[in-house]
Amino acid sequence: MNKVAIVTGGVSSERVIALRSASNVADLLRDTFEITTFDFPKDINLFLQKYHEIELVIPVLHGKGGEDGTIQGFLETLGLPYLFSGVQAHAIALDKEKTKIVVSAVGIKTPQSRTIEKGDPVHYDHPVIVKPLDGGSSVATAIAKSQEELIKACESASEHSVKLLIEDFVAGQEFTIAVVEKDGRTTALPVIAITPKNGFFDFSSKYNQDNLADEICPAPINRELSDKLQAIAQLAHVSLGCRHVSRTDIIVDHNGEAWFLETNTIPGMTATSLLPKALIASGSSLKEILCGWINKEIG
Repeated sequence: MNKVAIVTGGVSSERVIALRSASNVADLLRDTFEITTFDFPKDINLFLQKYHEIELVIPVLHGKGGEDGTIQGFLETLGLPYLFSGVQAHAIALDKEKTKIVVSAVGIKTPQSRTIEKGDPVHYDHPVIVKPLDGGSSVATAIAKSQEELIKACESASEHSVKLLIEDFVAGQEFTIAVVEKDGRTTALPVIAITPKNGFFDFSSKYNQDNLADEICPAPINRELSDKLQAIAQLAHVSLGCRHVSRTDIIVDHNGEAWFLETNTIPGMTATSLLPKALIASGSSLKEILCGWINKEIG
């Protein structure tokens, strides 16, 4: 069996999700490859002792240290092939401000926003979304409809990032679209419609079994809108330089206008994650697609 390492854990606020994703990936691949899981940074010395035996690495880390190009640069220094995007695509996509600049340049609409640093004075007279600039999984992301809520949201987000993105709130239906590379082609998977129980697709809506959002795949929308959303996700994937997989979040307002929110370069791969659901709806599976990428990279 080929020896494959899963590098997971990390020190970001998304560590628990990374560990869940890694566990699921290991379970799927264990009967096909010799799988060893390393919890970084705790297991980094053990990894360095054994890396000569490893044929390929699957980085299953979310947020800083995993989706910012850090681990990818480390693996490239060691000469180890790995799945998912390279250093540059991760570094750009995790930075929400840089991502918006890139997608705007290719004609994708994205809500107006500004970046502030921790402690900067801020005031808005309309609803906004406050996000850590380089965070994911909706950790410390909140809607602020008043100045009091805005200050509270900024304080909460500042615990996770020095820089914050404040983005105009767009009311509408949220969708997410995964893009995968398969058989030499970049393909957008079926659109998923997301309807949170509490009106906002926050961390609890994604991972709390008692509060999971309704996620319908394929989304109950007409072909024209589905094609439009898939085209946006595919264009974002290519423009950001992603590889193997990405997942793009889009909101469609009450006038039918589609607004890009963000692109994830290592989407969640837990049992309740969106990528596996979209793959199943497309007639594939997470195991099948992972095995295909691994075999291609190992050669």
